[in-house]
Amino acid sequence: MNEGMVIVQAGGNGLLENGREATVNAIMKVVERKRKKNVRVAVTSLLRRPVCNEEYERLRKEVNRDLHEKILAMKAESIRKREVGSSFLDMDDLIQAGCFLEDGVHVSQEGETKISQRFIRWIRATHLLMEGRMD
Repeated sequence: MNEGMVIVQAGGNGLLENGREATVNAIMKVVERKRKKNVRVAVTSLLRRPVCNEEYERLRKEVNRDLHEKILAMKAESIRKREVGSSFLDMDDLIQAGCFLEDGVHVSQEGETKISQRFIRWIRATHLLMEGRMD
């Protein structure tokens, strides 16, 4: 029995070219592969980018909503079956315009620190669940 944790932090580089459905399907394929190995998975939201156009932002929000809904349904099923679960880590409240480098695409040290802190909270909570110390 494999056990562990994986954080899937998908980027938005191909979002406009690949579209909503292909992006969601690619991410969920990774999640399903890991879950079959009894690995807890967290999927992060695609980050907003200060330099992107309205089409990117619309697609980004739709992908995040789709991912959140799919992960939530997966989590409910996991709870019901008492299996390893998955989580969605929403970064929208965390990463603001000032958390990016000048290119407006890559996060700055401040952004990396905020993201890392959120990852650490998820890892700690997940570890407690795996150890059976938390419901």
